[in-house]
Amino acid sequence: MSLNAQKYLVAALSLALFAALTIVGVVDGQRQDRMARAQKAAAAGLLNPQLQRGKELFVKYSCNACHSAGGAGGIKNLNAESGGEINGLQHLAESYSEPELEDKIRTGVPEVGLADPTGPKPPLHMPAYRDLIAGQELKDLTAYLFSLGTGEAGGAGG
Repeated sequence: MSLNAQKYLVAALSLALFAALTIVGVVDGQRQDRMARAQKAAAAGLLNPQLQRGKELFVKYSCNACHSAGGAGGIKNLNAESGGEINGLQHLAESYSEPELEDKIRTGVPEVGLADPTGPKPPLHMPAYRDLIAGQELKDLTAYLFSLGTGEAGGAGG
């Protein structure tokens, strides 16, 4: 290999290394920014007693059994039209108003749509909580559920 070819190779490798280090720096900066926002949201959630009560109700009424910690979803529900998994709760504010969500909690989801009409009935469905959750508890739970999409809930330890 000629001396000029070696110089070009070293220059190309140096540029590639510089580009890789720049990308790593950007990605690490984004990661640190996400962590800082999550810590700020966790502190805000701890400072909001309604969200803390709602988080406790989420566990008390076993919402986390199907919707997972922090409402992440993903629990398997064979042949459910939602892709065979329980939906996450992070985007409730995009689909429901507060009264609509309260009504959904009260009435539940007695029938889950089938992904395959010839397949078995999905084993999991949301029960109606009309006789269990009402008043301030319903308001606190609803506030917590809406906060999941904003990161205000104080982490995923629900």
